[in-house]
This record gives sequence, C-alpha cells and structure tokens, in this order.
Amino acid sequence: MNTLKHNITQAASKLFHRSGVRNISIDEVCSELRISKKTFYQHFQQKEDLIGAVIEENKQQHFEKFEKNIKNKNAIDSLIFIIKELKKNSDCEPHQLWFDIQKYYPKVFEKYEKMKLEAIRIGFEQNLIQGIDEGYYRKDLDIELASFFHSVQMKTTFEMMQENQKKFAKKRMMDFYIDLIIHLIANEKGLKYLEENYYNEDKRE
Repeated sequence: MNTLKHNITQAASKLFHRSGVRNISIDEVCSELRISKKTFYQHFQQKEDLIGAVIEENKQQHFEKFEKNIKNKNAIDSLIFIIKELKKNSDCEPHQLWFDIQKYYPKVFEKYEKMKLEAIRIGFEQNLIQGIDEGYYRKDLDIELASFFHSVQMKTTFEMMQENQKKFAKKRMMDFYIDLIIHLIANEKGLKYLEENYYNEDKRE
C-alpha cells in the first residue's frame, strides 16, 4: 500500500471508529487529510473499497500481534493466547462501526466475516499440526474437521457471550471454551501441561 493510500485508510479508520461508518462521508475523509476527491478516487473507486481497506489493515495489525506473541510459545500456550486475544478484540470493537457495516454495507460485512472465519480456521489448523508434532495433541485428530468446528464454534460462543453477558461472567465463559476445545484435541501429556500451567495458575489468583 503506497503512502497516500495508507494515510487515507488510517484517517478513515480513525473517523469510522469515532463516529461510525454511516456518519462519515468521503468528503469528510478528504477534509481530514486536505486532499481533493479526485485524489481520493485515484486510490479508491468507492466508499466500500475504503471500508474494505480499513478492515484489511486492522486484520493485518492483529495478525502481526499474534505472530509476535506466539513466536516462542508451544501449541497450547499459543492457542490459549489467541483465543483470549480474539475475545478481547471482539469486546473492544466499536459496536456502532460494525452495526453500520452490517446494516448499510452487507457485502463488505459478509466478506469480512468469511475472512475472519477462514483466518481462524487456518490458524487453528497450523496450531493442531504444531501440537501434534510437539506431542501435546492427539495423533488421530481429523485436522480439517476440527479446524472447521473451531472456527464456527468460536463465532457462536462469542455471540452467545455478548447476548448473555449479564447471565454468564466473561471469564467463566472463556475458561469453559478453552477447557472444552483443549479436551477435544489434547492427549494425556497436553492435559497434564494444561493442569500444571493453566488451572493451577487460576487457583493462585
């Protein structure tokens, strides 16, 4: 992404997060950067393309953060970190922004949702392979099906957390999901590692 296109994306992201996508026009983005609409249209054909670029850049930032933080972790530690970060990011996302995208730009929203699920599926598939190689996960796992299950279940679980946040504590829900998914994939060595390094840590808190 060239410098001006990046600057437009950054400015739009700031405005969208502050006021929602629906309330920000291309004119306002141009005004923020003091550029003409002609210059804007040299980089983006329409507002939907700009929204897509904002989503893509946010996704890339999250990906780089994940890569940096799981670099020297084993599969179980990596998986727990990623699940917690995904939940944290979900909580921090401005609801007005995503409500606007879903309501007024459904094609962009659909594309984003598919991208997110696919990224979760691929990441989990890589984690399963790593965990099997390290001896923490079951060797008889159906990697393809388990990855698909995880990506769909993550989305369902997070949505349920949002809808039932008064009924269920977030930490309780998160601990339950981590316990569920790791018991599905871990062998005896993996469960022992989880007990010693995760459950015992919780008991000390």
